[in-house]
Amino acid sequence: MTNKRLFRSVVGVFLIAVSAGCVPKQGTEGVKDAATNSCAAERHLVEQAVEAYYILEGANPTAESLLVPNYLRTESASMDLDAAGNVVAAPGSGCT
Repeated sequence: MTNKRLFRSVVGVFLIAVSAGCVPKQGTEGVKDAATNSCAAERHLVEQAVEAYYILEGANPTAESLLVPNYLRTESASMDLDAAGNVVAAPGSGCT
């Protein structure tokens, strides 16, 4: 076997081994993971907007509508703010 063919074989085996670990979860576990990740990403986005608001305005926002349009494009469907400006899951959103 030439060096070129040997190199291609080793790279091929390596790529197969790496891609085997990248298989998405099947069924409801994959859906649960996606929902959890989506909620976490949305919470993080709203928390960043609240932090930016606090830094620039000097107080916590008392309503999510105060964050739009300068800190968020639109109000979040899965996250809300409580009276103290803390990010909480919106009722009925499925997030915790």
